[in-house]
Amino acid sequence: MKLNKIAIVSAAILVTLLIGIFAFNALAPAKDLKLKVKWRPVTYTLGNPVPPTWNAEIFFAPVRNLNEIDTSTLRLEGIYPPSGTPTILSTSPPRMRVPFDGNDVLRALLGKVSHMAPGTYQIFLEITGNLKPEYGGTAFSGSGGINLVVPDVSPP
Repeated sequence: MKLNKIAIVSAAILVTLLIGIFAFNALAPAKDLKLKVKWRPVTYTLGNPVPPTWNAEIFFAPVRNLNEIDTSTLRLEGIYPPSGTPTILSTSPPRMRVPFDGNDVLRALLGKVSHMAPGTYQIFLEITGNLKPEYGGTAFSGSGGINLVVPDVSPP
């Protein structure tokens, strides 16, 4: 093969590869947005009364307008919806307080405990949701820890 033909074939292959790379990146799904989660109360001792409402304070990192969240899509561990209306707090950074039923949170906690030996365990619970359709409907998720204290059992 002559040098001109090899150069033309090589250039065509290179152009095809570059077009393929750009097309693949353009069609790749958008990445989920990252959420930070802070639980209130942050500690629960097994056997104590369950708080009627367990609040998750959520915010985006990097910061994003919380009014873009479709609150009907919020879920704890992909199962439990909020037990009340989420509200935006004027903190820095702004946070959205999302109330969850205390028994739902306890069920989610206990579902993640591999054993129940006395001690303190930090258990991370995930909150997921989507932005409103007018903001792209992008999915987001994030986890926050709750300290579960399993007390020593008194001997009989």
